Amino acid sequence: MPRFQTLVSYLLLVIHTLLVFLLIFQEKVTIPSWLQPLGRMHPAILHLPIGLLILVGLLWVFRKEFEGVQFAKIFGFILSFSAFTAALAALMGFFLSREEGYTAELLNWHKYTGIGLSFLMYGLVLLHQQYVYRKVLFNVFLGVSLVVLMVTGHFGASLTHGEDYLFPSQNQENTPFTFDENTPIFEAAIQPILKAKCYQCHNEQKTKGDLLMTTIAGLLKGGKNGPIWVANDALNSHIIQRANLPLDDKKHMPPKGKPQLTPQEVGIITAWIQNGADAKKSLKALPANDPLKSLIEAFLKKPSNAPSPQQYTFDAASESTIQKLNNPFRVIFPIANNSPALQADFFVRQAYKAEQLGELSEIKTQLVALNLSNMPIKDDDLATISKLENLERLNLNNTDISGATLSKLEGLSKLKSLSLSGTKVSAKALQFLSKLPQLEEVFIWNTQVSETDLASLQKQIPKLRFELGYVPKASEVLKLNAPILVNENFVLSETDLVTFKHPLNGVIIRYTIDGSNPDTLSSPIFKTPFRLTNPYTVVKARAMKNNWYASDVIEIPFFKGTYRPSSVELLKEPNPTYKGEGSHTLINRKKGDPNDFKNPAWLGYRESPFEALFTFAQPTPIKIVTLSLGINIGNSIFPPTSVEIWAGSDKNSLSLVQKIQPTAPQKVEAARIQAIESQLKEGKYGAIKIIARPIGKLPEWHSGKGQPGWVFVDEVFFN
Repeated sequence: MPRFQTLVSYLLLVIHTLLVFLLIFQEKVTIPSWLQPLGRMHPAILHLPIGLLILVGLLWVFRKEFEGVQFAKIFGFILSFSAFTAALAALMGFFLSREEGYTAELLNWHKYTGIGLSFLMYGLVLLHQQYVYRKVLFNVFLGVSLVVLMVTGHFGASLTHGEDYLFPSQNQENTPFTFDENTPIFEAAIQPILKAKCYQCHNEQKTKGDLLMTTIAGLLKGGKNGPIWVANDALNSHIIQRANLPLDDKKHMPPKGKPQLTPQEVGIITAWIQNGADAKKSLKALPANDPLKSLIEAFLKKPSNAPSPQQYTFDAASESTIQKLNNPFRVIFPIANNSPALQADFFVRQAYKAEQLGELSEIKTQLVALNLSNMPIKDDDLATISKLENLERLNLNNTDISGATLSKLEGLSKLKSLSLSGTKVSAKALQFLSKLPQLEEVFIWNTQVSETDLASLQKQIPKLRFELGYVPKASEVLKLNAPILVNENFVLSETDLVTFKHPLNGVIIRYTIDGSNPDTLSSPIFKTPFRLTNPYTVVKARAMKNNWYASDVIEIPFFKGTYRPSSVELLKEPNPTYKGEGSHTLINRKKGDPNDFKNPAWLGYRESPFEALFTFAQPTPIKIVTLSLGINIGNSIFPPTSVEIWAGSDKNSLSLVQKIQPTAPQKVEAARIQAIESQLKEGKYGAIKIIARPIGKLPEWHSGKGQPGWVFVDEVFFN
């Protein structure tokens, strides 16, 4: 025992000397990366000194109940070990405090009281060694230590859980949230999700990543990686990207071990962002058949049209099947608690793939609601939908159907609600709906059906209720949604045309192809599909209409490639995690998504430069070489520091024809596709080599400063 206490005494002296040194020079202290995991163990070890110190206090108060000399040895052992764990927790806490994301005032209180507690407990150890002569002073130190323990614990709990964690305010009541049609969508659904899953690490006391999520201003400002959402663009929204990363990815949010966002919650946030991410828009401002409204009602357990779950007698689908079908752009969830009936919602038009609809056959018995709003669904797809035998609610708003094949839905004998707003359906096509035995309501806002047609339809099919949805008042000014790009491929052939559409009638779409933002007066008006002639063009577009606010600008990069090499050789191998489809990746005309670099459309380089050799079957009059890159600054994917173009009649006679040094970013920017173009001298070339060098050290302003950056390439085009 004396040997243990002697060892602990030396360790306590060393640790407290180190703590004094660190406190004096704390502004100049930088914790190396290998010590950071030690600091993050602070929350795990801090419970030891708490419990041990309370035990020390109890033993000391009731010491007369114990007899014999062994008590002094046991008490001394526990006291020494308690002081050692307190010192260790204080040291780890100091290391953790050097990481960003904590409010300075509250952090300082916790830090200094924690270190003060460690010194008090060290004093207890020293006093106990001679407590016969220092009993009164020992009692004082012990009492003060217990008080400081409570104060330190309070500050620590406030840092982790918020200031009201220990003593909640009277305003915090566990009453169910109530809402009505005038409640802002953000307040009704988005904020409760963020509060449950995000506030713990992003509050006024603990702003991880410089991101404050407890206020609208903090959310709009964003964190060190920029804004967390991009209105009308969930695909490029940071919050959706992080939530959809694999759980084991260190950038996944919420972090592994914390309560995770459910697929339904991700779906609500995604739909809200796609709807414009307006924090003031109310439920009333949504059309009655808007998919976001139904999602919110299901989330708040206030379904408007959902039948009682007791009426379903079919078996529930397996959890593994639902998990397999869920992905970032298709969410499957029960329509109510403990119900076997399921709803499927699709998001982001550009991410849609036709086979995803057919995959729902695995849950065709359980699927009662299907939301395909804004997806590129065509008339032929209705045959696939007709196989979903128990479907009761079908949303086809703003899809590409014309109504010519509505008869294919005849097999949906249980269909009760059909949404066709924003489509090209005619009154004649709608006459078929009389054959659907259980159909009750049809939404036809913004279609080719006139008021006269509607009156005629209502007489022909009196059992149906045709809905026009929400019609804004004359004095009400709303913001338009962005135009919808009809093209599904960003690599154009000579005959491909760029096409936009908008679900609202009377909307003007203005666009530019020169890099400028479209204005309301002079920019070209989209009237008919148009052809692009340049190898690389960024098209920008926005929607405009009288008495409406103009939409946000959407930006789409388009590429063209005239010549295709006969062979491609990767002279440097990509990182094993991002090897795409090998050399074929560069000429397969598959564009990558700058928010999904695990897609096989990408080749990723960090340890070595990107270096590829392109060989042509015969000398080719190439004038322009276009290198397509992915840029995602927050994920350390930067433009290359330099790009070299080597060309010659064959691979043995290559010479450097151009060296390009792209502009280095100075802050975190939105993820995007970036093209680097090289103009070659007039002539014919049989081989071209391209070298793109990744940044060696990320800049000081970046969260990964000093670490190597990445270069990601998806395609190379020759024109």
